[in-house]
Amino acid sequence: MAEGWVVIYSSNDSNKTEMIKSLLEDEEINVVIINKMDSMQLYLSNAEVEIHVQQSDVVQAKYIISKTDL
Repeated sequence: MAEGWVVIYSSNDSNKTEMIKSLLEDEEINVVIINKMDSMQLYLSNAEVEIHVQQSDVVQAKYIISKTDL
C-alpha cells in the first residue's frame, strides 16, 4: 500500500467491510479495501479484508466505525 494509508479495520466478513466502506464514503472519507482472501483462503479462518484510509482521516474514520452497530 502506498505511503500515508493506514489499516483501520479488518475482518473476515467481506459484507461487513463493504458496509463500513459505504459509511465512510458517505462521510467523504477516501477508502481502499484490500481483500486478502483468495480462492484457497476462503476455507481458512485467518483470511481478512482490510479497510485503509489516509492518515489524516484515521481519527474520524475510527469514530464513525465505533458508533455503528455492525
